[in-house]
Amino acid sequence: MLGGAIVAGTISAIIAVGSMLELDRASRDFGEQAANSQPEYEPEPAPVPKSKNYDFSESNGNRDRTGYMVGQRDETDELPVPHSAPADKKPDPVAAKTPAPSVHQGLDGGAQDDAMPPWQKFAALTPETGSAPVIAIIIDDAGLDQPRTARAVKLPGPVTISYLPYARDLQHQVNDARAHGHEIMLHMPMEPSSSTIDPGPHALRTSFNRDAILAEMLWMLDRFDGYVGVNNHMGSKFTSDPERMKVVMEVMKSRGLLFLDSKTSAQSVGYSLARKYDVPALERDVFIDDADDATKIANMLARIEKVATHQGFAIAIGHPRDLTLEALQKWIPAVQAKGFVLVPATDILRRTNPSATG
Repeated sequence: MLGGAIVAGTISAIIAVGSMLELDRASRDFGEQAANSQPEYEPEPAPVPKSKNYDFSESNGNRDRTGYMVGQRDETDELPVPHSAPADKKPDPVAAKTPAPSVHQGLDGGAQDDAMPPWQKFAALTPETGSAPVIAIIIDDAGLDQPRTARAVKLPGPVTISYLPYARDLQHQVNDARAHGHEIMLHMPMEPSSSTIDPGPHALRTSFNRDAILAEMLWMLDRFDGYVGVNNHMGSKFTSDPERMKVVMEVMKSRGLLFLDSKTSAQSVGYSLARKYDVPALERDVFIDDADDATKIANMLARIEKVATHQGFAIAIGHPRDLTLEALQKWIPAVQAKGFVLVPATDILRRTNPSATG
C-alpha cells in the first residue's frame, strides 16, 4: 500500500516536471513568434544587432540608469566591458558615483528625491488598504508580445509588470505601463535546469564567472529605466547556485533594487540569499498559469484568495496569454468586491521586510 503511494507520488512528480518543461518550451516558442510579429507600438529607429530570432532595437539613448544613484564605486575595481558596450567605456554594473541629487515628478505628481533607492523611487501608488488582505499580481514575460503586453497594461490595477530585457521598444512600453499606474520590474533571464530550453540571449549561466555575470547584468539593467527590481525568468538551475546568486545580490544591493524570487525551483536560494545580504526581497506564492487551461487558471485564482486570507497577502505570477488576461479581467473586479485589495509588489515588501522604509 505504502509502496504504491510512493510510486504514484513519484509518477506525479515526473509528470509535473514534464509539464513545466513543455510550458517553458511553449513560452520560448511563443516569445520568438511574438518578437517577429508586428508590434503595437511604433519602434524608434535604432541599430538592431543580430541574435537568433530576437530583436534588440534600443528605445532610448543617453539617460540616467536605474540604480546608478545608489552606492559608491571602488575606483580600484575595474570590471570588463560587456560585448554590447562601446570599447572606450568601462561602466561598473555594481555601483557608480552618486550624482548630485535632483528632483523629478512621481506617478502621483509629487516630487521625488533621486537619492532614493529605485525600489522606492519608482514604486507605484498603493491604494488605501486598511486591514484588508492584499494581492500583488506580477505579469512577467512582458514586452515580447507587444499587443498582449498592452492588454496587460489595461488591466485594472495596480499590477506589477516585468519586462524581458531582449524585447523591443522597451522604454516606450514601460512609460505607458507606468502612466497607467502600474509598477515595473525587469524579468532577468537565468539558466534553467534543462539544457534543451533556451532562456534567451544574455541569460545568466552557472558556467559564468563573476566578471561574465556582471557584464551580462549590466547589459540587461541598462535596457530601460523606471523599474523597482528584478525577478528571475526561468533560472531553476542558476537560482540554485549560491556562489553565482551572491554576485546577483551584490548588484541588487548596490543599486537599491528589490529581488523577487519567482521560485522556479524548490532549491532556489534567491530569497534566502537576498535576506542574508540585506537586499529587499519577496518570493512568489502562486503561479496563475503553469497550465494554459481556463479551469486550472480559475483554480489558481481561487488559491490566491485563500493564501491572501490566510497570511494577509499573496504574490501571484502570471503571463500575458489570452486565457490568463481574460480570466484576470473578470477576476480582479470580483475579488475587489470581496474586500481584497490589489497592490504593487513594493507594498508587500514594506509589509514583510522590517528593514524596508519609504
